[in-house]
Amino acid sequence: MVNSLLLAGAAALAAAQVDIPEIPGITYGGYSYVNPSGQWIPPTTAYSKGEYKQAVMLSFDGMHQFDLMDYVAKYPNSTWATIILKNGIMYENARASEPSDSFPATTALFCGASPRVSGIWWDDVWDRALYPAGSNCTGPIGSEAAWDESNDLNSSLIDGGGALNVSHLPMQLTAWGTCQPVYPHNYLRVNTVFEVGRANGLVTAYADKHLTYEFMNGPSGVGLSEIYTPEVASVANTIQAQLAWDDLHWSALRNWTKGNFANGTKNPDGPPSMYGANFQAITWAQTNAGYLDALGAQPNKSLEMALQYADARLGTFLGDLKAAGQLDSTLLLVGSKQGQGPINAANETFISDVHLTASVEAAGIKVAQTTADDGGIMWLVDQSQAQAAKANLLANTTLGVAYVLAGDEIQHAGFGSPWLDSRVPDLIIGAKVGYLWASSPRFEDHGGYLPQDLNVPLIAYNPYLEPANNSIFVSNRQVASTMVKALGLPLAQLDGYRIEGTPVLPGVFKWDN
Repeated sequence: MVNSLLLAGAAALAAAQVDIPEIPGITYGGYSYVNPSGQWIPPTTAYSKGEYKQAVMLSFDGMHQFDLMDYVAKYPNSTWATIILKNGIMYENARASEPSDSFPATTALFCGASPRVSGIWWDDVWDRALYPAGSNCTGPIGSEAAWDESNDLNSSLIDGGGALNVSHLPMQLTAWGTCQPVYPHNYLRVNTVFEVGRANGLVTAYADKHLTYEFMNGPSGVGLSEIYTPEVASVANTIQAQLAWDDLHWSALRNWTKGNFANGTKNPDGPPSMYGANFQAITWAQTNAGYLDALGAQPNKSLEMALQYADARLGTFLGDLKAAGQLDSTLLLVGSKQGQGPINAANETFISDVHLTASVEAAGIKVAQTTADDGGIMWLVDQSQAQAAKANLLANTTLGVAYVLAGDEIQHAGFGSPWLDSRVPDLIIGAKVGYLWASSPRFEDHGGYLPQDLNVPLIAYNPYLEPANNSIFVSNRQVASTMVKALGLPLAQLDGYRIEGTPVLPGVFKWDN
């Protein structure tokens, strides 16, 4: 039933082209985890010490800063041009996380922490301290930890089958010697902004693309009052279906502004004070069709539709905030978790990621795991062979490897030590511009360390903010600290701020100007 509703929504969007219909008042489908009240301080929708009562982060995944600039120039009457930038601070040199895969990119936004501290490197990694799923913590130690749709009970369903498949999760020995599965939220080493919010009595909510994004609950497991994760892998591979999936998140946002759960039923605790969501249509259009020119100035038809759609829906969401009496009291942060590449489809070289592993193993060096897209990371069975593996990759000129960090070089670059941390890879592999390593051909992907991955839009908006173009380099990690401070919560309670000193975004708060 849910899938038929989603497909019906896709058909309606296809018929309408870019004439975007009104969002329904309730969510069509998906699965929502609702944590019971009473596990934290009783919720309140207002926190008296902050400049704002709501802090919201929206990520249009895949969008580049140049996409935003080109769109605003092309559509001067758009929501971006006439509302968001009119009273927004645009950070022209905002950078996504490194690596720029969606899992560490999400962690950057809502934890304010780098992989060195968060322990989150990619959505498919190797951990030297875990045991494989189903092993009962016996046999050789070291295991893959995949945090994607492969952990759903049924990823072909919009609700992912309703829960994670525990038998697919990696396992760990506890301090008292028992063996237990590692849930996504267990894997995160730092807290989230949502945990800070709930610990201070606020209602929190988040929407993303896989059930594994329950890791935004944080290590406590209950940082979110509600998490909404309709499975994007269940959706048809068309732009219309992707837009319909995005609509599930827009509908959840509308319901949250009304003080409802994502499914439209009343939340007795009221609307969330801290929440966020991502959208997939832009990243899908880039992955499946790319750009029509070398500079990204000419999006393909699907990407143009996705950009227009995002603009229209963003305008509707601002209207929802206004209708709920929340617009003036909301700090809205709008941007993208990560960019994508390569941009120039005519100059793309696709190489299956298995060739990275094969090249190294041909030299007699065993690989535990390689994960790659337009950049990569690799774990070795014998860590002492890292420099030899590096030399092999650089010598194989057919692979398109630009550089490799190996062993101690990774620690010197600020990523942590592969000798001391079970999760830090033995090699970090940079791709040359135009090269894409993946399991199947596509126009673009993300995860790498190039400007195409890292140069993302980021705007802080409120109707009363003075518009500004800020050209200093900022990080997406600063979103987390900014959300916490916006609500007047103690910054020291956020691990990313406390451990790494992640600052707030400049210019947002009047006492910082």
